[in-house]
Amino acid sequence: MGKRKPTKFTVFLWHRRIGLLAIVLVIILSITGIMLNHTDKLMLDSRYINNSWLLSWYGIEPQEQPVSFKVGDNIISSLDNKLFFNDTVVTELQQTMHGAMAGEQFIVVALESAIILLTLEGEFIEHVSTSISFTDIQRLGMKYNRPVIETSDPLYYIADEHILDWDVISNEGIEWTQQHTLSDQEREALLVSYRGNGLKLERVILDLHSGRIFGQYGVYVMDAAAIALLWLSFSGLWVWGSRRSKMRQKRHYQKHHRS
Repeated sequence: MGKRKPTKFTVFLWHRRIGLLAIVLVIILSITGIMLNHTDKLMLDSRYINNSWLLSWYGIEPQEQPVSFKVGDNIISSLDNKLFFNDTVVTELQQTMHGAMAGEQFIVVALESAIILLTLEGEFIEHVSTSISFTDIQRLGMKYNRPVIETSDPLYYIADEHILDWDVISNEGIEWTQQHTLSDQEREALLVSYRGNGLKLERVILDLHSGRIFGQYGVYVMDAAAIALLWLSFSGLWVWGSRRSKMRQKRHYQKHHRS
């Protein structure tokens, strides 16, 4: 029996190894490429992904749980340093929210050492520091239809009707605000406002096709897959050509050396 030529055997061996390594990436490239060619028919640009893991990977999913308070028929929520009136962003937050209530003229939102005033329709009026009078707010309540603050001392302060001055009072007859547990529908509306409609399927497919979904080195992984595909093409042609040449030589030998 004739021995296998080392060069031919090496090319064939690496052709097989690289093919096995690249097969998954080549399948991804092929499927995502076909999908991108039919974006309109598949409606990739109008379909959204709401998977929490993927949204977190893209930095779209909030890192914290919402804190919400019911104010009349409306909901005041804080989520990832943003203040929401129902599902509308009102302003950025630098402190934790400790309560929200509706007075005669304003909606009052209590933070750690400040209050935020909103109109009854949820429009931002101003951010007022309370550090001159008190800090370390623990909760917000209401008495005589006016806001009451409890601090960590604990001391209790009631605002005047214009919410300009605060007076110390006793802890009697105060109606404290309670956190509101969002329903599934309310939570979903808040999340849609936070992240938009979600993550477009088209973007995920594009990032999967390019490798960007795998991080900063993902593009190079897909580049390697493309190079591997080129290698498989050329090495496959080389192996096919070698085998064809060998078959020709075999037929030629058989033709001229028949017994």
